[in-house]
Amino acid sequence: MTHSRHRFSIGVYLSVVLGMLISACSDAQKTPPQVPPPVVTVDARITFLAVGDIMISRGVARAIDRAGDPLAPFKRMESIFLSTDFNFGNLESPISGNDNKVGKGLMFNMRRRDAAGLKKYNFKVLNLANNHAMDQGLKGLQYTRRALAEDGFTYLGVGDNLAEAWRPKTIEVKGVKIGFVGASYASYNDNGAARNEYVARIEDEKLLESSINELKKSGTDFIIATMHAGVEYERRPGPAAIAFARKAIDSGADMVIGGHPHWVQIMEEYKGKYIFYSLGNFIFDQEWSRDTKEGLALKITLTCKKTTESATRAVEQIELIPVIIENYSTPRPATEPEAQAILNKIGVASRIIQPEG
Repeated sequence: MTHSRHRFSIGVYLSVVLGMLISACSDAQKTPPQVPPPVVTVDARITFLAVGDIMISRGVARAIDRAGDPLAPFKRMESIFLSTDFNFGNLESPISGNDNKVGKGLMFNMRRRDAAGLKKYNFKVLNLANNHAMDQGLKGLQYTRRALAEDGFTYLGVGDNLAEAWRPKTIEVKGVKIGFVGASYASYNDNGAARNEYVARIEDEKLLESSINELKKSGTDFIIATMHAGVEYERRPGPAAIAFARKAIDSGADMVIGGHPHWVQIMEEYKGKYIFYSLGNFIFDQEWSRDTKEGLALKITLTCKKTTESATRAVEQIELIPVIIENYSTPRPATEPEAQAILNKIGVASRIIQPEG
């Protein structure tokens, strides 16, 4: 009898335990485990200004001397320069280290002290791949690179060899990586046929693709390709410039920005991305025609949001800022009639571009 009661007690206990397990499983099925929401790691809006050709030599150097101020060529756009996170341009005057030379004819030289305006006004990224890169010889190019690096600039498009010239450069702003790659139609002054190992060239499309792939593999959020190419004093791009720009987009660039023709050239939307074939002159001394005194700056807004699960990136807006160059050196924002005349020349109706998607 005692054994029966003992077996009965064990049975009751097991039934209770089994019931509790079944209930727990049922509750687990009804209430799924709570998954924490994704953590936002980056939520940023970045603006930068992209401008055309900067030549701080020759007549621009003389204008600086007249003003007694190396900041003079920049001052009429000061508020715009300081409204961005950083600025980008094509520097077309090497720094030889000999500040007694201001350059003449088509051989440019920039005095090192005249880089003060670039530094003060936030030009953190400079393309050096252009037809004037070698104006002061290889030693001049090497000095340029060293001086810019010492002053905290990021430069691209040149190096001790082609592998280094094609090495892309990145700048990180608010947790967002923006990459740049640049190339030129010429390695020497106006001599497209002559090549060297120090300046990236636009016809080397495999190197362009490889450079952009390197940026993609490194987790770069936005990629800007820049080119120094095209026919001078023409409104439309040439075949070589078109080929480079479209190859850059095909390879993964988000935008292409060009210079060299001294005129503002047409822009193109290609596969949903924008190509600006030439922004024209910016800081320059060509005041012998209206077209060479006109330029275009781009105020580019990028947005990037990253979480632990996903990322969204977009070129939110591109603002076109037409400029007029005065005093053989100094760009200023164009008046409304001047701006409209410049935009009419390239067939653009609105100053604001908002890419889809």
